[in-house]
Amino acid sequence: MGAAVGGLGMNKGGRATWLLMGGLGILLFLAAYGLVALETSQTDRQSPQRRTTYSAAAGGYKALYLWLQSLDLPVARWEKGFENLPQDSSVLVLVEPELGPGTGEMDALKEWVSDGRTLVLIASRPNPFLKNMEFALVPVFAMHQSEDKNEAFLFQPGSYTQGIHTLESDGHADLTSKHPETVVLIRSKWGGLLAVRAKGNGRVICLSDPNLLSNQSLRDGDHARLALNLLLANRGDDSLLIDEYHHGYGRVTSVLEHLVHSRGLVQVLQGILLLFVLWAARGRRFGLPRPLIQEKRRSSLEYVKAMAQLFQRGRARVLAFEALVGWTEKEAKNILVHRDHTLQNKLLAARRNPDKQVVSDRDLLVSAQGLYSALDEARRKAARGA
Repeated sequence: MGAAVGGLGMNKGGRATWLLMGGLGILLFLAAYGLVALETSQTDRQSPQRRTTYSAAAGGYKALYLWLQSLDLPVARWEKGFENLPQDSSVLVLVEPELGPGTGEMDALKEWVSDGRTLVLIASRPNPFLKNMEFALVPVFAMHQSEDKNEAFLFQPGSYTQGIHTLESDGHADLTSKHPETVVLIRSKWGGLLAVRAKGNGRVICLSDPNLLSNQSLRDGDHARLALNLLLANRGDDSLLIDEYHHGYGRVTSVLEHLVHSRGLVQVLQGILLLFVLWAARGRRFGLPRPLIQEKRRSSLEYVKAMAQLFQRGRARVLAFEALVGWTEKEAKNILVHRDHTLQNKLLAARRNPDKQVVSDRDLLVSAQGLYSALDEARRKAARGA
């Protein structure tokens, strides 16, 4: 019986613990997701260099997208994986991707390009797409120290450089490639700026300065002409796609996935670890339930002895005896034996001349034992009668 009660108590305690931890977990999750939502809503203001057509910040590409739409060109944002690239599109623009390729994406992209299509890669930093297309970017540490933006560029004649005379760059990484068929079309004092190479029946074009086509710089020099050359030279009558999937658009289908791709993931993991530590510190028993700790109640005789010793120290035997008689009467009523004839006679005798009955400490002890014996006998009679 005790074990069962103990198990029930532990179940109640365990349920309360889990409810508490669940509540803390929900609060932590909501707080983390709130931070993620705040981060997302303020991304454009916090990161002016985010190269997405949704960004109107200085480094964004919204102006280019709206301009192409105003020219009645079939341009669209692509917010799916590269496994689903449409066959009726001929040009895909990938600008400074923030996320790498998923499983199978790179193979699908290479196959799509090799079928006679064009991939335009625009990036200032190394990324997996550049590496897979056999391009490399070498940082130039002094590239932002030049004061002359109009310093001469070297142009390789061709359809991609036609009509371009002036480019205003604050500096860029040196674009290189070990592929033997790579042709560098534009070169500056910082190194290669624009290069192209064949990929099957298609081609890959790489530009190492995304600022040239950004909202802030699209109107400068011949940047707009460069954009049209890169995007329309091989388009034909097919549509033009600008990738947004690798900026996070269209790929987040759940709160959990949003959290996984957010900067708040580390904080959430730390919170989960903290909850686990709190749970482990509370402890858990993986065995049979232990019985509840039974409170040890002291016997009435111990109470009598304690009272006798207390009053003995104060030399108040008569007061002690009167308190003892009162306690015996109260206890008899509590256990319903106060009508016992023997006990009533004992109590009646005790009330008469207590000064004469309790002369010494021994008299007090004997009287106390007599009262307790009468009370105990009355209790036994009641138990037998029941």
